[in-house]
Amino acid sequence: MRRLLFLAFACALAAPGAWAQGCPQPLRIGFSDSPFPPMINGPGPRFADPPGWALQAMRDAAQRLGCDVDPQRMPGRRMVQQLEQGQLDFAVFFGPTPERLKAMRFPVDTAGHADASVAPVMGHLVFYALPNSPLAHGGPGWDGTALAPGLRVGAVVGTAQEQLARARGWRVETSSTFAGALQMLQARRFDLLLSTRETLTPEMRDSDLVEIAPVVQYLPYFVPASPAIWAVRADFVQAFWREACASVRRLVADARPVDCGIAPPIPRR
Repeated sequence: MRRLLFLAFACALAAPGAWAQGCPQPLRIGFSDSPFPPMINGPGPRFADPPGWALQAMRDAAQRLGCDVDPQRMPGRRMVQQLEQGQLDFAVFFGPTPERLKAMRFPVDTAGHADASVAPVMGHLVFYALPNSPLAHGGPGWDGTALAPGLRVGAVVGTAQEQLARARGWRVETSSTFAGALQMLQARRFDLLLSTRETLTPEMRDSDLVEIAPVVQYLPYFVPASPAIWAVRADFVQAFWREACASVRRLVADARPVDCGIAPPIPRR
């Protein structure tokens, strides 16, 4: 009888809504105030209609745990600051730089690295050139291993892209926003923009920029938690990470190329 009662209790905990009493209501989740359609639609503090699949995925994940979502849009730097200070519970979507691993809470594996098996998004990190650049028409640039001598790389400051570019010893110019980085590329402040394919609009990919093959690297993107909520609800945070991964996988299979629980291959050179 005790075993039956235990199994019934365990099943109840696994059911949607089981976290209702222990759930922070509502979950304060930060989203970029820049549009990244179809992931995030509309600029500024409000979402467009439809809002994009990122908000829908977070709502679905929260609902399965008996929670509501209070979506808050803001610039990336403010989002990081509010997450560190506990004014947000989660933020969408961030790569795990060493600084962020110290300031935020990411899922980690046994080696202490960010655990790609529960990353909701796997970004394609690639170089972009202007359509009229020689680099867009077969000129010496990126061969998959090294950059041609003298080329300058642009990236958004504080991102995994900037970290990777500096780690490889490339000449780096930074901007505080993606829009600013695009303007710098157009002004010839650097030669190649390093960014994830998923952050570009279809219009940018079709007319404003030319992707330079091959892919530089695949990057896992997460929904990091604030240290404050982790300190008191670590089990809930882990449950939300699992649900967020599963929700993205259901809604946008291309964003998550393999099932959650499996670490996708992340080639590194």
